Amino acid sequence: MVQSSSLSAIHHASEYQQRQWLPCQHSLSCADPDAQCDISVQPGSSSPSPDISYLVPREQGEEVSGSTLTSQCATGISAISDIDHLVGSLKADATFLLVVDKALKNCKGRAFQLGKMLQLFHSSVTDDREVLLQDYLEAWKELIKFMDSMGTVFTFISHETISKINILQNYLNGENGRSYQTVRSMIKYELDNGVVNFKELPPNRVPSGCRTLLRIHRALKWLEVFLYNLGTNPGQAKTSDMCAAAYHETLAHHHSWFIRQVAEVAFLALPPVEDMYKVICVRDHAEAKVVLMTTVDTIVKVYNLTQELYTTNHMLDLP
Repeated sequence: MVQSSSLSAIHHASEYQQRQWLPCQHSLSCADPDAQCDISVQPGSSSPSPDISYLVPREQGEEVSGSTLTSQCATGISAISDIDHLVGSLKADATFLLVVDKALKNCKGRAFQLGKMLQLFHSSVTDDREVLLQDYLEAWKELIKFMDSMGTVFTFISHETISKINILQNYLNGENGRSYQTVRSMIKYELDNGVVNFKELPPNRVPSGCRTLLRIHRALKWLEVFLYNLGTNPGQAKTSDMCAAAYHETLAHHHSWFIRQVAEVAFLALPPVEDMYKVICVRDHAEAKVVLMTTVDTIVKVYNLTQELYTTNHMLDLP
């Protein structure tokens, strides 16, 4: 059992409490692998995580102290040196697994598989913070299905993205494919061999992998912000307004005036929020918030690692 003094940092770290049921095999060590562990935590995050009660029912009538961590299991936790990190990791991992499982079941048989996309983005990041290019591209293929499921509104983006995915796939399948296994190895190879042009895109030449990925990378930020807006607005705002706001914040300044006008018109054709919920296989905003915030969190991890590499190598403005 963990002493309450060990959890004082959790108690004072934030002003909210998050309680959830987690399968013990994904959290604490239990004699019964099918038992349920009752965990009450004070995450160190600056904002509360979404309630995942619709995924795993809570036991009714029970209250949990804000400064204790208890387990119904026989064994539980003994010595923990970094309780904040452990609790945060357990909660994040369990939430992710539950959302993926629910999405795979609810979206079964549909063209767009949210659970599959989540799995691919998640698996594209290794334990040593490398971004695997093949998994990243496979995740983008699922993301394109998401865009296509909303009609022709995203056609001008999805078609362009597909062409860039094909360019990167050709590099992966080419004679130097081993140098393109991760984003980091691709950048190193292309810089070492003078493949990247920092001044202009030479005519009649296939764009470098770095330049090609940068375009997809920018689009990923736009979709990330759009999904965040969708998940944090409980039905009051129009999807067209949320998408346009995300576009202006992220991608618009990389496009010509003509493309921006086309985008503005296209956003007006976006389906209402209720239809968007059907695309991601949820019933209402409460469920959508859980799914979308988990999706955003997964995408952010990939985006930030890629952004860091491009920033370090001064490649954010490749022509």
